[in-house]
Amino acid sequence: MINSYKYDFMRNMNMPSLYSPEEGFNKGNMFSNLYEQYKNYKPKELVGNNDMEKMYLELARICFAKHDIQLYLDLHPDDVSMIQLFNDYRERENNLLKMYEAKYGVINTDSDSLNQTPFVWATEKFPWEVNRYV
Repeated sequence: MINSYKYDFMRNMNMPSLYSPEEGFNKGNMFSNLYEQYKNYKPKELVGNNDMEKMYLELARICFAKHDIQLYLDLHPDDVSMIQLFNDYRERENNLLKMYEAKYGVINTDSDSLNQTPFVWATEKFPWEVNRYV
């Protein structure tokens, strides 16, 4: 589960009300004032079945939070606190990506670990080829 370290701080300031990366990912929106629940729909709580899935889910949540805040910053480029939060999520995403790739292999084509010969992307197993329940 992701630590909700920054978004609580943001709620206490004169800023948009944000969900945690976990809740924002599940609902598809980091901004609680913009989320409108569809009828009686309840978002599914996602969990990983093993360490690989848990790590990937955490990476996906942080990546989503960063991207949603990036979209906000397109319209509010002078919001210093949101820029700081964006950079915190960006750094966290980069660290999680490095940890994931060190443990489970490359997951995207813009990875720094692909600048070698032979081309690692073509020599490693794809995620769906790996035994997920190891």
